[in-house]
Amino acid sequence: MTFTVTQPFRWMDSGVYRDNPLEPLIRDEALAAYMNRDDAQPVIHLWVYDKALYLGRRDAKLPRLEQALRQFGLDGFGCVLRSSGGACVPLDAGVLNLACLLPDTSIAIDAFFQFVARMLHVGLREYGDMQFGEVTGSYCAGEYDFSIGGKKIGGMAQRRTRFGSILQLCINVEEQPRGAWMERFYAKAGLADMDNHRPIPFIDGNTVGSIAGLTGRPVTVSDVKERLLTAIRREWPISPAPFAVPKTLVEESRHHLAERLGLFAFTADELIRPDWHLPG
Repeated sequence: MTFTVTQPFRWMDSGVYRDNPLEPLIRDEALAAYMNRDDAQPVIHLWVYDKALYLGRRDAKLPRLEQALRQFGLDGFGCVLRSSGGACVPLDAGVLNLACLLPDTSIAIDAFFQFVARMLHVGLREYGDMQFGEVTGSYCAGEYDFSIGGKKIGGMAQRRTRFGSILQLCINVEEQPRGAWMERFYAKAGLADMDNHRPIPFIDGNTVGSIAGLTGRPVTVSDVKERLLTAIRREWPISPAPFAVPKTLVEESRHHLAERLGLFAFTADELIRPDWHLPG
């Protein structure tokens, strides 16, 4: 099944976040709630978080999660439990996050994934031949990983709300030892001690790369934003716009994620406090 865009996308960049790591996800949620309007348009929302571990719900079962998060807090990482699928993903200033939001709850999951995969293929093709499919051994491995030369540079996760569909993805742009970070995280959190319900089968940090590292070019997040917009708008209707969403929707979305869905988020400074503990 294919998906065709009939309205222009709004291209909205909300910048770099360094405080509560739930904040950019709250903005995504508020944009999805905005899809309830009769005049709602699809949105591509870009953002960066510096720096945190974005946990999947599967990671909550790790036997030594609290100890691992505390240790990563000492290294400057915050953490958040996200609502979309998958397992832990490390974010930093060299990772570009992108959410594609549609005022449509009926689109088939595969059709949505395939549409965004086509956009990525067009937008990133100058950096190499990109493949889609699970990269075994990578963190948060899944069917819609995307890779260059066999090394994962990003992945996608989808979720639905009452009024819209969100596909969230991250792109490793600038080089950092993200694979090694995740090897250490899962070792400290007790992945090897688990017999059942593992968040991932195993982790091999060498399966992960970045656009800059794999191309040998000094590519930055700003470069990739510019290239994506230039390339994608040649084939799809896209209109850059300032990030804007009603404050009431932001507050409602904050309450929904934190209270109703039970998502938690902590900065690095909070994780290293002597009295800090995982909620629940």
